[in-house]
Amino acid sequence: MAQDKKSFILYSDLIHTVKHLTNEQAGDLFKHILEYVNDNDPVSENPITNIAFEPIKQQLKRDLKKFEDVKVKRSIAGKASAEKRKQNSTNSTSVKSVKQTSTNPTDNVNVNDNVNVIVNVNDINKRKEEFKNSLTPFLELYNKDLLNEFFSYWAEAGLKDRKMRFEKEKSFGLDRRLITWKKNKDKWSNENKKQTFSEEVLGQEKANQLMDLLNQNDNINDQKNLL
Repeated sequence: MAQDKKSFILYSDLIHTVKHLTNEQAGDLFKHILEYVNDNDPVSENPITNIAFEPIKQQLKRDLKKFEDVKVKRSIAGKASAEKRKQNSTNSTSVKSVKQTSTNPTDNVNVNDNVNVIVNVNDINKRKEEFKNSLTPFLELYNKDLLNEFFSYWAEAGLKDRKMRFEKEKSFGLDRRLITWKKNKDKWSNENKKQTFSEEVLGQEKANQLMDLLNQNDNINDQKNLL
């Protein structure tokens, strides 16, 4: 088992093997599995246990490899998100410095106008592309439509906005936000609502109002967890 991994998957089709064992043999097999996933390197002298355990062992190894791959991708995505926030903070400081260095009132107006153009057009488009790329590692965990909806909502910015929606949040972890987004969407579907998160049904304004409410609930839960 990987470090800090406290669970494993036991597949239901194992019944096709276990049903041919006696209760005693099935119990020995189960104990052998638990010893293995707890890194106790079990050794059985019972050939039945060894034969039944071998395919289970190989599946556990495949599941562990998948777990490690997902863990690495989430780590990369988290670092990319942290680096992007750091860059945004640096850009904000640079803009303030430009405004303070000029002593001529006329120059101040020109400099501020230029800065506004860069921030609102060039810089925000670059950050939007970086945000979109940071979602790529999650394609194996979530379908493309869900990620596109997530991106469209959180990357929204008005014509005069210097920040996208997600940049206005005090904290924004991609992993946690995606989990919450999927949970809310699944809940919406399970309640058999005719509305969906797409613009074609609700329209952009209503869809955003709905997600604003869900996001507010998420932030409230975060604050409760910190207390």
